[in-house]
This record gives sequence, structure tokens and C-alpha cells, in this order.
Amino acid sequence: MMAISNKRNPLPAIQQALISFIFLLPAIGFCADGVDSQKLAESEVEKAVEKTAKETAAKEGLKTNCLDQRRKPTKVHFFMFILDIDAIDDVNQNFAANIYLRLRWKDKCLANPQGASRRIDLEEIWNPQLIIANRQGMIWKSLPEIVQVDPDGNVFYRQRFSGKLSQPLKLTDFPMDQHGFTIHFASTAYGAGELEFVPDAPRFDPTLIGGSIAKDLSLPDWKIVSYKAVASPYQPIPEIRTAGFVFHFEAKRYVGYYIWQVLLPLIVVVAMSWAGFWLERDQIGVRIGIATSSILTLIAHRFVIASLLPRLPYMTRMDYFSVSSTLLVFLALLSIVMASYLAATNRDLMAKRVDLWARGAFPAAFLLLLGWFALG
Repeated sequence: MMAISNKRNPLPAIQQALISFIFLLPAIGFCADGVDSQKLAESEVEKAVEKTAKETAAKEGLKTNCLDQRRKPTKVHFFMFILDIDAIDDVNQNFAANIYLRLRWKDKCLANPQGASRRIDLEEIWNPQLIIANRQGMIWKSLPEIVQVDPDGNVFYRQRFSGKLSQPLKLTDFPMDQHGFTIHFASTAYGAGELEFVPDAPRFDPTLIGGSIAKDLSLPDWKIVSYKAVASPYQPIPEIRTAGFVFHFEAKRYVGYYIWQVLLPLIVVVAMSWAGFWLERDQIGVRIGIATSSILTLIAHRFVIASLLPRLPYMTRMDYFSVSSTLLVFLALLSIVMASYLAATNRDLMAKRVDLWARGAFPAAFLLLLGWFALG
């Protein structure tokens, strides 16, 4: 992939020259001699054009990329620090991050051994031209777009990014799921063969190669398990392969909230449906009422769970557990109806056997289902 040209349009220089000429018109009007006025105007216009051309050439000189003249890929060292992960939104498949990025590279064109360190606008010099490839919406930059250049030509760029990043999530194991998240920086102008990103380490801790993450994050229901920062080209389609680097971290969902707020009420409702097996068989209305109310409660519970997840084309672990619990409660209702019918037709012995069988079979089946949910 060829680099995007940095040549500037000469039109701004001509416009500045014309503006300078307009401002000189009042002074020209005071000249008595028309020939002298014309010569003065032409001289001043030539000076303005020459001055503008020199300024433009000076800026273009900063953009003259000595790095492009090399046959080897240009090396840019990177270090990324995740200041905060504000939220992980699995419904909308994104997460909000606050990122600090530091880049450094060497440009001989900017070397000035006898001078001092300088601060230069990023657009006025060669730079990797980075974007966040998986951004979703606007990404905000908190620091000015400037670089610091030391006398040896070492360039240091620092920036802080914040915004939402897209991340496809496979939620099959919800709510006991663990996911990988990526922050992918990519160069918009240089291919993987022209630009090489190298993980860097800060001076205060050489072991933090490539990047790190803050210990305290704004994530109430997720835990960061691991992280790493590596150079990784960005290749959205086979024809495009640009230079880039990635910060990857693994996050595991805290299951405590779902145990106490979702799972425990569901267990209570299922266990409530078994109460009909211990009631007298002649209390048909009470026995059936307990089972039907349990089913209705579980249906309402399903709607609550559905609001926590996107509309998925597949079942999650919580979906399987909830649907299986509903089926168990429905089978409990059928068992109660069967026992009541047998009792009403003077077959008390068979009705008693159905109740005794149900008292052991349904709790055992539910315990097996609960073990599968907890252990996978």
C-alpha cells in the first residue's frame, strides 16, 4: 500500500499573495507617479509570493519523509495504557474505554544536534496517521495534536482517546461467560511492509511491554482476567492489509448478581410448584393453582431475562436453564392433574404412587439441571 501524498496545493500561497496585494493598495494610492505605483505594487506582490513560498517550503520540509527513503519498514514504538473501561454493553455489542497512547520514532529530517527540544504540530511532520479501527461513533481526543522532538530527531507523540468501541460477543455461556476485547489501532496510509509497530516499555516499569491496564476500573459486573499488547496488522478484507497494533484483554462476568437476583428467585418458584405433591389429593383446586401460578411466574421471569440480552439467534445457558425449569413445572402440573384424576376415579393407590414418585423425581431432575448450569 502506497503512502498518501503529502504535497500541498499551491493555491493557498497565491491567495495569500493576492490578499497582501489588496492590503497594499491604499499605500500605492499615495504614490503620485503611476509608473512608480505599478513597480511598487509588483515588487511588493513578488516579495509576498516569495515569502509565502518559503514558508510553505519550510513546512513541506518538515513533511519530507526521510523514513520513506529507507528500504526497511519504519519502526514506530508504541505503549498503551487503559485508564478505564467505563462499561461493557453486551446488548449493543460495544464497550466504552479511556485510553492513553504514547508513540515514538526517529526522523533524521528533524534532527538538530545543536538546538533544543521542539514542539511541532502533528500534521506538519511525518506520522503514522493512526485511527482506532473498531471505533463505534465519535472518538474524543483530550490532548492537543502535537509532538515533541529532541535534538537527535526522536519524535514523541502522546494522546488520550475516549469513546465506544465495537466488539462482537458470543453470549452462549451467559451469565457465566468470559470474552476477549480488542482495541485495534491501524495506520491509514502505510501497509504492513512499510511500517512496523514495536511494543515499547515505560521507564518506570520495563516489564510492562506494549501496554498495561489500571487496577481500579468502572466495571461493577466484570473482572479483567488477562491482557496483552502486540503488533497486529489490520486486514478488514483480503485486499487491504495495513500496519497496526492491538491491545487485547479478557474479561469475565461477575455471576453473583445473577445468582441472587435471577437464579435464586427461579429456584424458589420451581420448588414452590412441588408443594402440590404434599397436599391432600382431594384439594384439586389448590394443587392445580400452585402449579399454574408457578408457570405464569416463570413466564414473567423469562421476559425479565430477555431484557438483559440482545435478540440472539441462539440459546444461552440461562435460556436453557429457564426453559427447562418451565418444562419441569409444566410436568409437575400434569402429574398433579393425573393424581387428582386417579383419586377422583377411586384409584387412590395409583394416585398415591404418582405423588410419591413425583416427590423424588422432580427435585432430582432439577438438581441435575442446576449442576449443569453451574458447571457447564
